[in-house]
Amino acid sequence: MLSLRDVAHVTLAAREAVLGRSIFQKRRVGLRCLRRLVDDHEVQPTEYGDFGKIDASIIPLRWGRFVTQVVRTVTDTVQPGDSIAFAHVHKDITGTLKIRAINGVGDTVTIEKPFHDQSDRNVIFKRVSRDSRPFWLRWLPVATSLVDGGTVTPGTSVNITKLQMFLPNGDTLTVTDPLNTYLRYRWRGLPFNGHPNTPELQGGDRIVLQATVESASPDTDIVVLRFGRNAIHHKRVRMQIVSETNNGGVYTRVYQKAWFCNFHPGFFNAAVDALTKATLFDDDPNQYSVSWWGIPYRVQ
Repeated sequence: MLSLRDVAHVTLAAREAVLGRSIFQKRRVGLRCLRRLVDDHEVQPTEYGDFGKIDASIIPLRWGRFVTQVVRTVTDTVQPGDSIAFAHVHKDITGTLKIRAINGVGDTVTIEKPFHDQSDRNVIFKRVSRDSRPFWLRWLPVATSLVDGGTVTPGTSVNITKLQMFLPNGDTLTVTDPLNTYLRYRWRGLPFNGHPNTPELQGGDRIVLQATVESASPDTDIVVLRFGRNAIHHKRVRMQIVSETNNGGVYTRVYQKAWFCNFHPGFFNAAVDALTKATLFDDDPNQYSVSWWGIPYRVQ
């Protein structure tokens, strides 16, 4: 049987998915598909450090989510005055997590775990015209919340509770309530004060992202960062644990990763994906619990 040490220094990299385009109407307006945030399309490697001694039924080598269905529900509310509207986007996501792993007798196997995740996001629109042009020319998105996703309750035992993004200009973006933290699209040039701007970065900028995760498991969770996703670029890297406290059986862990912004321009998400150890290290298909938040950013 291979030990974790045999695979602990294998460098793993991955394709992933991040969220893009906004939705205003149920039938016509669409966000960039959320499946880009969680659908790997194929079994991918990831970076693993030294987790120490573990009691695991499998040792994962590569893993990836395969999204098979996304059911989207959009609820829009126009505020009094008919100039501001809120769109709440809820998605039910089903699919299969596939893990290439080494089992207890040293064989390489593929484990498949069905999953049911969900995500939520809010987008604020501002009316810019009252003429007869199509609605997407009369309403423009001016701000967005973060993406808040994970395993459908009560199946979740891991939760992201805080994200901090330390930006190159010295500013710090701190988020503890992803659906009520709005980031303004400054480049729209529309007045919408009272909200911080969506981070605007240059290729090669160094950013530090820190995530606080609460878990019911005494085993160290696996937390990865995904960024710079588009049709031809993909990146997934492991975040390092920097602290841990046990609060009566609830484990609070802080993870951190310094990364360099992708050079290809566009609108992206820095997505933090937290998975319990059992999600990847246990072959029981019922052992699946994840939490993920996505911070939007723009590369000029």
